[in-house]
Amino acid sequence: MKIKFKKALSEKLKDMGLTEKAIDDLVELGCKGLKDDSSDEDINNAVDLLVPYAKVMQGEITRKTRKPNHQTKTTEEVEVEGEQDAKIAAIIAKQLAPLTQSINDLKAENEALKAAKAKGERDAQIAEKAKKLGIPEFLLKDRTFPEDADLDKVLGDFKNELVSHNLMPKGAAQETGKVEDQMKADADAWAKGLPDNN
Repeated sequence: MKIKFKKALSEKLKDMGLTEKAIDDLVELGCKGLKDDSSDEDINNAVDLLVPYAKVMQGEITRKTRKPNHQTKTTEEVEVEGEQDAKIAAIIAKQLAPLTQSINDLKAENEALKAAKAKGERDAQIAEKAKKLGIPEFLLKDRTFPEDADLDKVLGDFKNELVSHNLMPKGAAQETGKVEDQMKADADAWAKGLPDNN
């Protein structure tokens, strides 16, 4: 992911003349809110957020390292430039921290919404399959099913369990409403079969 990030960032900053170390520092900052499997869109969005800071960094480096004549830089000057890059990167990191936190919060919220949507869709799928099997909705209220469960098999086994424990009539109709009507009819028949004490 860092390789992709650096490539995208280098492309955006190719005309700024930043040192390799400055770009590496920006890559480290920009990758903090990303995962190894982040999409190209997430990477490009993070790169775009760094561009304004890279421009500030470029201006600061240019101002601090500008010489009256165009002489070749000595090793010492290059080292000083590297230190300046690091200081500027630290300033940028501090400025980026709230923004990075906001991005991470939005990502977490997005993941939570996706999970809630997936759960809602799965619950609806379970309810639909249960209805076709004639299993009353209230009997599923506190039951959970593994994510990788074969719902048809699990619900079929659950129905058989209900039938074997006389919690559901053997000849139950396939729709919940009809099942409840059948259960009520069975209860009435049982009540009528009780001895009359009057």
